[in-house]
Parts: sequence; C-alpha cells; structure tokens
Amino acid sequence: MSAKKKNDKTEIRDTFENRDRIHMVMVGLTTLFIILSVGILLCIGHIQATYSVDRKVINLFRPRPDRYVEEPKRGRILAEDGRPLAITSPLYDIYMDCTVRKSEFEEIDRKEMRRLERLSKEGKEVPAPKYLGAAAEKAWRSKADSLSRSLARLFPAKSAEQYYSDIMTGRENGKKHVLIRKNVSHATLQTVKTLPLFREGAYKGGLIAEEHDERIYPYDTLARRVIGYVREQGRIGIEGTYDYELHGTEGHEWRRVTDDRKYIRDFDSTVVRAVDGNDVRTTLNIDFQDIADRALRRQIADDPQIRAGIAVLMEVETGAIRAMVNLSRDTIPGSKLWERDNLVLKEVGEQGSVMKTVTLLSLVEDGYVHSLEETIPTNHGAVPGYNQDSHILDYERQTGRSEITVKHGFEISSNYVFTYLPEKFYGSNPQEFFDHIYAYRLGEKFDFDLDGLGTPVVNRPGTAGWSRTTLGTTAYGYSMAVTPLHVVTFYNAIANKGRMMKPYLVESIEKDGKVIKQYGPSVLNNICTRATADTVTRALKAVVNTGTATRLKTAKLSVAGKTGTAQVVLTPKERNGNPDPYHDSWGRKKNQGTFVGFFPAENPRYTILVTVYSYLSGMSFYGGTKPALAVREIVDNVYAIDDAWSGRIPATGTLPRMEERQASVTDGKAPDLKGFGLMDALYAVENAGYKCTYEGAGHVTAQSPAAGATLKKGETIRLTLK
Repeated sequence: MSAKKKNDKTEIRDTFENRDRIHMVMVGLTTLFIILSVGILLCIGHIQATYSVDRKVINLFRPRPDRYVEEPKRGRILAEDGRPLAITSPLYDIYMDCTVRKSEFEEIDRKEMRRLERLSKEGKEVPAPKYLGAAAEKAWRSKADSLSRSLARLFPAKSAEQYYSDIMTGRENGKKHVLIRKNVSHATLQTVKTLPLFREGAYKGGLIAEEHDERIYPYDTLARRVIGYVREQGRIGIEGTYDYELHGTEGHEWRRVTDDRKYIRDFDSTVVRAVDGNDVRTTLNIDFQDIADRALRRQIADDPQIRAGIAVLMEVETGAIRAMVNLSRDTIPGSKLWERDNLVLKEVGEQGSVMKTVTLLSLVEDGYVHSLEETIPTNHGAVPGYNQDSHILDYERQTGRSEITVKHGFEISSNYVFTYLPEKFYGSNPQEFFDHIYAYRLGEKFDFDLDGLGTPVVNRPGTAGWSRTTLGTTAYGYSMAVTPLHVVTFYNAIANKGRMMKPYLVESIEKDGKVIKQYGPSVLNNICTRATADTVTRALKAVVNTGTATRLKTAKLSVAGKTGTAQVVLTPKERNGNPDPYHDSWGRKKNQGTFVGFFPAENPRYTILVTVYSYLSGMSFYGGTKPALAVREIVDNVYAIDDAWSGRIPATGTLPRMEERQASVTDGKAPDLKGFGLMDALYAVENAGYKCTYEGAGHVTAQSPAAGATLKKGETIRLTLK
C-alpha cells in the first residue's frame, strides 16, 4: 500500500460532521469547568459565611500571646515642706558579655589557615600566615585592661586587677553575663558608656545595662522606721500602712513574640494602662528629725549600756508629729545604733515618775489640791503598806521641817507625796482616779496613722492585777503600762490648755501635686480646764528651775516638763529564777529614763519626749541626765532654725569670731577627735603616729578606742562620721 493511501486513511477530514463533533466536545468541557467554578465559588462563600477553624489548629500556626504586666510607679513620701523622704528611681545593673567578637576573631584566623591550606594543595607558594584575628584579640584585651582601670576608679570596691581577672575568666569560660556593678544611677550609666571598650557599644564592647526601679531614701536612716518598707516578711511604717495609696494600679497587655524573639503588642487584645501611685505628704520636718537624731545619738552612742533611745517632737496646737526617732541596738551591748523598731508605738511599759503629772492634774481638776503651796505632813516618808521614801528623809534632815508643799514634792519627784495624796482623796473610791486615766486616753489604744500602736495595761479596780497598794503605785508611775506616744499626747494636752489633740503623721494624699485627700488636726478629748492646765504647767516649770531637770535651765527657750526613771519588768528568762520582777539573780536591772515636757513654757509650741533604755546592768539611768541633755540640744537647735524665734540677722550685726580648733595630742594616748571633719581628724591621727579607718561622712561622732585610751604607735583608730 502506498504512502498516499495510508495518509488518507489516518487523516481527519475537515468535514461538517467532524466539525460538529469537536464543537460538542468543547462545549461540554466548557460547561463542566463553569459548573466546577460555580461550585468552588459556592464553597468559598459557604466557608466565609459559616466555617470557623478550630482554635487548637490556629495555635499551631500562630505564636502564643503572653500576658505582660505593667508595674505602676510607686508614689513618693514627702516631708511637710515637700522634700522627698522616699522616691522610686530607675537604677541599672551593669553586666558584660565577655565573649563579644571572640568567635569573630577566631574565624578570621581559621579563614587564613584554610587559604594557606588551599594554596599548598594547589602547589603554589605559601606565604607567611597573617594572624589578624590574634592581633585583634590582643587589641581587645588591651582595651579590656584600660576598661578595668577605669572601672576601678569609678567603682573602687574592686581593684583594676580584680576587674580584669573577672573579664578574662569570663572570656575564657564563655560567660555572657558577668556582673560589673549593681544599682547604678542613670548619670553613672552615661559615664560607664564612655569608658574604653564600653564606648564601642553592646556588640563590640559587651556592655549590658538592665534597668529596674528601686526605692530610694534620700535622707538615708533619718526617720527610717517611720517611713518603713514593704517586703515579703512584712509591711512597716508609712510604706506599709499606706501601701494601697502608694502602690498604684497594675496595667496589662497581651504581647506576641516575633521571628527574631522580640515581643510586640497583640493588637487583637485589650490594653489596660498602669496607674501610678499617689504621693503621701507627712507632717515630718526633716530638719527637726535630723536635729533630734543627732542629739540623741550624741548622748547614747558612746554608752554601750544603753540599749535604745527614742525622741518625739509634736506640735502643740495641732498634734502633728514633726520628728520621731527610734534608735536601738541588737542584743549585744555596744553594737551599732539603728532604726530597728518603732519603740515610740510599741514599747508598752511602766513609765515611772512622768506619770505623777497624771495624779497632780487629777487632784487639781477635782479640787482636792487648790494650790501648789498647800502642805502635807512628811511622816518620815512612810505610808502604811508602801516603801519608805528616802527623798523625804533627806528633806526632813536638810530643812528640819515636818511638812512639805505639793509643789516641792513634785519638784523632787517624791513617791511619798504622790502616794499620800491619792490614798487620802481617792482611797475610798479609787475608781474616781482611774476614770481620769481613761479620760486622758491613757487606758486605751486610739487610732493612729501607723499600724502597731501598743495597747495600754491598767490594773484598775476589779481586774486581776488590783491589790490594796495598786492605787498608790499607779499614782507614782507603776502598775500601769502605756506607750511613749500616749505619754507625749497627754503632756501635749496640758501644753494646749487642756485640749487633747490626736497625734498624726500624714497630712494629705496627693496626685501630681494636687491634694485628693486632706487630713489634719482632730480632738481626742478636753481633759481639764485652762486654769488646771496653767497650775500644772507652773509645777512643771518648777521641775526645770529647781527640781530634777535643772540641766534644762540654760536652754535657749524656757522648758516645762517632768523627769521619770522606771525599772523595766524582766522576762522570766532574764530574771533567772529571781521572784523579783525587776531584778535578775545577780541583782541587775533594766532602767528607762525619760524627760517629757514642752517649750516655750509661757506659750508652748512643741511638746518633746526623750527616753533611753538600758541593758541588764547594775547602773541606773535617770531622766534628768542623758534625756534632759538631749532635750536641751534639740530645743537649742530648733530655736536656731525656726522662723518663730530665729528671725533675720540685722544689717548691723557682727559675725562671731572664728577660732581654729586643733586636736590635743599626747604621746601614747588616743586624741579626742569628736566634732572634727575628716581631713582634720586624719591629719591629727597620722601626725600622732597612728593609723586611721573611717565610715560615714560629715563630722566625727564616735571613735574607737575612746579619747584618752592608751595606744601604741602604729595602732588603728576607727572613726564614725555623721
């Protein structure tokens, strides 16, 4: 068969019949694709309208959002004049990535080695290797050495060698987070960024700065216990009591992690912004606080037998507390004084003779004592059932008299006088006397701005502690336990002519400088008439002028007040088997000495209390000694800076003559360096042939060994500066 015939048989002829068949096939295919397209579109519409993907499936393809909590900025605690006592400030922890560029330098040398190996395999001439990475590493280490020297100058806690050793050890061990310094201020951080190596940035110099907020107390330990703190173990002081105001409200938002491990806000979620805390303005005068702190330290710092000391300064008219000092040591005599506990609020104890004013006020107010010059028989200082008063025996021997005035009995703090009078006038109805105690708010706990105020203990008639002699012992300061804050509040009422003001520490709550809550003076009670207050004030002035507090006669302002000395009840462990509650088996005791009063006596503006507490000791501590001396210094310094008395220096005034003071140095004896500045003290110590160490800043307040102690050449004198 020829080729022509074969082609004719296989060729599809272009006939009308063939054309119709092809047309039908194409129409069918087109129709099919149209139907499929419509079906797909319908499915898409259905999915869009009704279908929802399982959340578990979505989470497999999307990064999981995390809840980020935004901490609010804690509010400030302010002094009465707006100076900050506690603020929140950003601080930085400085770390170093010691491994920066190390792998880069090593890779440079590895590339060089691979290049040389390739040349060798190709049979080409191999040049001397160029170890540029090793050279770069050497240069980096040189910069690290310079950095170490700069760090030692900026942070001298470590030497340059120690810093360099830490950096190099970290580099060898692959450490990327080596601590350089914690709690660095922003200004210091800027200085750190200019140091060698660090100035090259994080990727070349390894600088890491981690920011965190830190609570700052600009005046260090001043009023530290009053300001307080918030920690896991407790909430103390203003920080704790007003935490709900200071803390603010936390905010939150949801964040997602990106491919490069950074967090970004998840815009599909809600955001709650943090609300910063409010400011708390206190009544504290930081200058008065400093004065009281220094005066108290001066009296007790060098006496290792003093366990603690407190001082309170209260404004008479309002009850505002302008200073509150709480200094105490731990269980070891002579250890460092610190604001460990708020003894003004918590130390519930028998107060001794300062409570005789309670008895005198009651007697005068009830009309049983019409005049301070009234007399009572001395009876050799004996009241049946009570211990004999040796003060009366001395009085009888010195004067030859058998009578004593109420005023003089108060001046010499006679237990006999203040047992005789209440037994005579209240003996048949002792509840009448105890009603006064409760009217003076001495028998109950009242509201105060800080938590922790102790509850008084009063052995009134009908209680388990009541006995035949309780009336008399309560009248001269025992058988009743109260806090120092109760005592100063009572005396403040006398200074305020009988009007007892509630003591307070918080003036207002503020937000961005605007007062949102205002606090202020409030009255607890009216405890006596103005005439009674004036009579008792005259008796308190006599205590200072001719009685047990004559050390205050030379104060810049006249003072009225009362001294008190009390023995402290010991614990069973401290008594060591002795049935006497005030002495241990070796006869030792704990004392507290107090002076409480107000100034100026003629027109009182401030009420003041100072108390010192001793360890177990055979010594006695009296209110007319250390407490009175501290009060005198406080009064003199308040007088010097308070505008009510200091005023302005007249244009015609003259400056006092300034005399140079030099330390007296005696061979083999420690010089007296108290009051000297650091440079003068160092000069005196080194010229005398001794070594010197010191802590603190300011002027020398304490030294060890004490002045006059025997010393050998080359021994060390330790100084404490404030």
